[in-house]
Parts: sequence; C-alpha cells; structure tokens
Amino acid sequence: MKLFYRFYTASLLCVLAIAGCSSAGSTPSSTPAAAGVAQVRYVDGAPFLETLINGVPTDIGAAYLQVNGQSVASSFAYGTMTSFMPVSAGTQSLVARDTVGYAVGPLKSSALSAGGRYTLAVVGSYPDYQVLTFTEPSGSGAQLSLYEASPTVPSIDFGSFKASTGSGFAKLGSAQLGTVSTVALGKSVSDLGAYAGTGNTPIANGALTLAQINSFDTHNVLPFHNAGRASLFLFDSKPGSTKGPVFGSLDK
Repeated sequence: MKLFYRFYTASLLCVLAIAGCSSAGSTPSSTPAAAGVAQVRYVDGAPFLETLINGVPTDIGAAYLQVNGQSVASSFAYGTMTSFMPVSAGTQSLVARDTVGYAVGPLKSSALSAGGRYTLAVVGSYPDYQVLTFTEPSGSGAQLSLYEASPTVPSIDFGSFKASTGSGFAKLGSAQLGTVSTVALGKSVSDLGAYAGTGNTPIANGALTLAQINSFDTHNVLPFHNAGRASLFLFDSKPGSTKGPVFGSLDK
C-alpha cells in the first residue's frame, strides 16, 4: 500500500509539473493577441452629418457611433471626442447612425498598426465625408499640438499666448490637412494659451486658454497631472454655432 501511495504521489507531481510547464509555455501565444491591439479615440469634426432622406440631403441630428459594427459612443456630435479605447489593429469602419436608422458611412480609416495610438476624425460635408487618421505624437515635458482636420481650411498656423492677458501671440508652427504638428515648450510652462490662425493672428474662436480646455487647470500650466500636451483640433466651421472651429484637449 505504501508503495502504491508513493507511486501515486510521484505520478501526481509529474502531472502537475507537466501542466505547469504547459501553462508557462502558453504565455507567449497570448502575446500576439495583445500586440494586435491599437488605442484609438474618435472625434466628430463634421459640422453636419447628412444623408439622403426622401431624396434630400438631411442632417440626421443626434447620432451615435458604431465602429466595426459595435457601438462605441452613445453621442457623436460636432466637436465631441471619446476617450481612448482598445481596438483590433487594421482598417476601422465607422458609421454615425441615428435612432431611426439613418446613417452616414461606413467610412474607412487607414490601417492602424498594432501597439499604435491614434485619433480618428470624421470630417467633411455631404456627400464627401472621410476619416482622417492621426498618429498620436510622443515626447516628454510640455508640448503643443495642432490636428489639422478642416477640409475647407487645409493649412493653418498655430502658437501660444499669455492666458492671463490674452496677449503675446507667437506663432510656433504650421499644419496641413490630415497631419498633426507638435512643438516642444520646455520642461514645464505656465500662463499658457494656444491658438490657431494666420501668423500671430488667431481665427474667430480660435484661441483657448488651458483653463477653457480643462476647467481644473486654473493656472494654465503644463504638465497638468498626467497631461503634458495641449492639443488643438481645427474643424470646418458650423454655421450658427458658437462652438468651434477650434476645440482642445489635454493629453498624455
């Protein structure tokens, strides 16, 4: 009986050891799945989302966003932005749809690389909507970026100004349609405002303080918590709206 017990125990330990080796060996196989994911946020830069309704181009109004057949945002309106979320790498298919079923899309993005970080912006007007694919900038310290997402204004300058006085506008860079341009501001900055315009002159509603972008950043400083970059987004203007055409966010 003792001999049988020793044999059984040894066999059990051997089985457990083999199982452990198999489990450890399965870890690398999960790596490709993780590596096949990109981080993406979605932005609506189209002033109106129109489709044919009874033969007439009509704004679908309140819309939600579907990506690759899955709903990712319950509200998708001009100037709104989702948080970053994981998606499978490759081309993304975007559809803005209202509750009745009218839709704009599907609109295809460029192919996204595994491990990448992107902003996808729906821009344009009926019938020429498109998705602009921006690769997120990287860097350290304080930075300022401008995402050029306005088909009607395909080139723009951008820069900084003193938030406390609304003066001291200084051009720091330029961006072309479909590109994101980034400039370094140093290790840290304060009293910062950012604008889009021509030279040192901002366009209408084109200048934002950091406090206007994020009300908690009352001193207009960067980095602010874990955000080191002030991002400006230039979209087509929406007639009759007090919002835009420049929107902002504070990003990592």
